[in-house]
Amino acid sequence: MKGYLTRFVEGRLEQSVYSRLISMVIGPRQVGKTTLMLQVQNKVEQKGTGKTEAGGLVLSRNVFTYVLDDIQLRSSLKKDIRYVQKDIELSLGETLEKTQQQVYIFIDEVQKMPSLFDWIKQIFDANGEHIKFVLSGSSAISMTSVASETLAGRVEYINVYPFTYSELLQAKVGVKQHFFIDLVDIMDALSGGEASDDSADSILSQLTSKKEKTETFAALKTYFDKKLPEYHRQLSPVVREATASVVETLFYGGLPRVITSPIEERIRMIKNYIDVYMEKEIGTLARNLDLELFGLSLQSFAQQNGSTLNINQVSKDVGISRPSLYKYLDLLENTYLIKKVYPYAVGGVSEEATKSVMMYYLDSGILNNLSYVTSMQEMLRADTYARTMGTWLLSTILSGFSMLASVPQITYWQNYSGHKVDIVFERGDVTFGILFVKPKDPRRLASTIEKFAEASSKETIVLFVPTFEPVNMSMAYKVTEVVVECGKQVLMVELPLQFLG
Repeated sequence: MKGYLTRFVEGRLEQSVYSRLISMVIGPRQVGKTTLMLQVQNKVEQKGTGKTEAGGLVLSRNVFTYVLDDIQLRSSLKKDIRYVQKDIELSLGETLEKTQQQVYIFIDEVQKMPSLFDWIKQIFDANGEHIKFVLSGSSAISMTSVASETLAGRVEYINVYPFTYSELLQAKVGVKQHFFIDLVDIMDALSGGEASDDSADSILSQLTSKKEKTETFAALKTYFDKKLPEYHRQLSPVVREATASVVETLFYGGLPRVITSPIEERIRMIKNYIDVYMEKEIGTLARNLDLELFGLSLQSFAQQNGSTLNINQVSKDVGISRPSLYKYLDLLENTYLIKKVYPYAVGGVSEEATKSVMMYYLDSGILNNLSYVTSMQEMLRADTYARTMGTWLLSTILSGFSMLASVPQITYWQNYSGHKVDIVFERGDVTFGILFVKPKDPRRLASTIEKFAEASSKETIVLFVPTFEPVNMSMAYKVTEVVVECGKQVLMVELPLQFLG
């Protein structure tokens, strides 16, 4: 599979380009940020292209791109931080501070020149109405930390994650899956959405549009009763392709260079990615770090993917102190290789919640490589599958949420009795949970649901239980109303991974 694969987040970036804020595209290295920016840049240029009365084309001269991978460009900027400004002004024929033309400045790999942020702030503050910056980078340490200070209140962050199953499926057979975005859309509609304009009627209408608890529950049940059959009808004709795409992304992950390469080269490319990541990303950020020990810690962390992190066990396995391991975790998160997930601690029994952090790699191909999972059959074993699916689901959810202006916080819930819901987020008046593995004992399942409902700060709870049967390719689903003693309203939705785009 070659060529450009459409990213769902592309629309979000395109909207951001025409906003009054600086657009900051962030994410792991080699995840497709540069290609994404190029696609949006081309659309901006096309919009700026017009026709003369004689029928000739007039191309926009107001779109400028600078890639800081270019050593010569970085050298020029070190000599004169206004090198880019002078280059643009030479083309415009006027200063950036005073131009009335609409100017778009795309800067890729901006983390390689943090000193540019002061210049960007100056230009934006002087003429932000006409100057639009679109920046990208892959290190939170040298980019977002500096930007949050220098450009505070001026930046809109757009996260780019590895390709998801649904993006791959769209590229292969043209079927679009937006499960979590569809879910958020219905929740926002139930909560009244946003004001359509700044009129008094539109603003005040938000105060009375909120639904009661019973209405929200009934609306959600109606939504699932209608939407899940739609997903089934949509996917049934391509069930083989959908199932294969799930397996493919579970095993190989979603790095663009991996999934667009011949299948026999993918494992080697993932291994090469990890090597380059440690040498270029980590080696640059932490020059005195022992990369061999760091690599061993990556493997040990992989064994705990999706579990509450036992830092003592990692310290014992690798022979590294706890403070050093916590620094490693920060490095991994700041370079977007992992995400830490913290406990859900809101509600009447939050004091029972455990305080440990959970850690997930954000690409299942990297996780499998670090875990020495060498075949798809091995990956689908019960002990391995739960870890891999956790990364797959979290990355899918985060990728979907990256299209939202207001992103729900991802947490998990667990009490000291061992009851656990792996992923928790809230939207409107509803707490949503995802249970990776359904307990075989019905009493254990009922107890988990009861305790989770008690812990929730909301009166309506939806618990998703994903299933996957790759051999018979079942896409069975089920929506069940669960009665709990605490009096809250609970829906349990069992559905196949093929639905979760």
